[in-house]
Amino acid sequence: MSFRKRTVQKPIRGTRTSPHTAQVITSSGNPSLDEILGGGLPIGSICLIEEDRFMTHAKVLAKYFLAEGVLSKQEIFLGSLDDLPAEMLCRLPKPLTDEEVEMEQRQEQLQQQPADKNGLRIAFRYNDLPLVNSEQTTAKIGHHFNLMEHMDSMMFYYRQTTVWDDSHKEKDIVVEEDDNISNEEQPLPNAAVGEELNPPAVEADGEITASNNIINNNNNNNNTTDSSTANNSISTTTITPSTTEQAQPIQPESHLFYNPRYERLLNKLQPLLQYERFVPGINRQKNLCRVCITSLGSPLWYDDNFATDLLKFLTVLRASVRSCTAVCFITMPMHLIAKYDTSLVPKIRQLVDYAIELESFAGSDRETHPAFKEYSGLLHLHKMSALNTLAVHMPETTDLAFKLRRKKFVIEKMHLPPELQETSETSAAADIINASPTCGSSVSNSNSNVSMDF
Repeated sequence: MSFRKRTVQKPIRGTRTSPHTAQVITSSGNPSLDEILGGGLPIGSICLIEEDRFMTHAKVLAKYFLAEGVLSKQEIFLGSLDDLPAEMLCRLPKPLTDEEVEMEQRQEQLQQQPADKNGLRIAFRYNDLPLVNSEQTTAKIGHHFNLMEHMDSMMFYYRQTTVWDDSHKEKDIVVEEDDNISNEEQPLPNAAVGEELNPPAVEADGEITASNNIINNNNNNNNTTDSSTANNSISTTTITPSTTEQAQPIQPESHLFYNPRYERLLNKLQPLLQYERFVPGINRQKNLCRVCITSLGSPLWYDDNFATDLLKFLTVLRASVRSCTAVCFITMPMHLIAKYDTSLVPKIRQLVDYAIELESFAGSDRETHPAFKEYSGLLHLHKMSALNTLAVHMPETTDLAFKLRRKKFVIEKMHLPPELQETSETSAAADIINASPTCGSSVSNSNSNVSMDF
């Protein structure tokens, strides 16, 4: 009988095993959202937050997601066309210490105590229940943040962050009109028009591309060149044909999308996810990549083939996130996409793992309704997937509402306020008393609207 040494994999920073589904999960940055999802987001999953009409609450959850990655020492990728990624990273919420969290919880308990002497809010069985069901686990992940203050900029110096805002879109459009090439890293079309190459472009593109362009310039303006430089340029030309022929078959991949912005976004994201530290397996330096894309599908992405490109992009993104240790967080204006094409909404939800809609009360009749005065909006769970597990975790109730306070974003079980419940009970009792006949009165009284059968 032989014994083998058991190799225990070192867990990734900021992750733990879920007690509900035995999945490796990471925090979304918001404690109340983690408890609804069963402790956090599973690795390899895509979470879709459907933005409200004013697009304010979804951006707050995106900041929670990014701030959690900074504190957990995880790598971050942030892409957006509507927002400035660098500015968004500078406005991440400030983390709270353990002492500040305890003081804040004590203040909330004092504020939630009602005027009743017995300390009952609605009924005695609801007095000791938490806002959302949370089980005590051995490993704890996630942090608490203060939305009123911003994170210190010194915390980003030791974190690897990649941003994408399609800042070179104007240059790419000119290249596509001339030579139908959508790869932004090749300066060959600019050299064909007659523009000179700058030294930074030569360093970024490599020595082979620079030598090929030097030859074209020497053929046109070879009055002042020496014979030695000509021989050096000729010696380099013997290498360039083989390299350019190997790079040509990659060009048709750029025509996967009609809108070149999707291709540029994937060209920025996919090489990052292919690093060794994100490859599943036994690695010494294993890490997690947090991918955040805000306002995907906004009017800035619109074109004639918007629906086709968006579904293709989500399919490729899902395959890329599944094959590495990464978590994706996307916000989309689903109310605008529904106006563009109603049938596109269920297709998008089918390509993600979690679909959560935020319905804000701002600008509606519910904003002034007494039943919703404590909340900022409703939270709808449209999809909860079972990723690498047999059963999916579901909260006890789906009647959820959220509050956007000054310092934090809270998700709670929705309930009626005590004042509204007491008035409804008294009004119902008054209706019963008015409907019941008094002693000695006739059943056929004109004021009575209730017919009694004996």
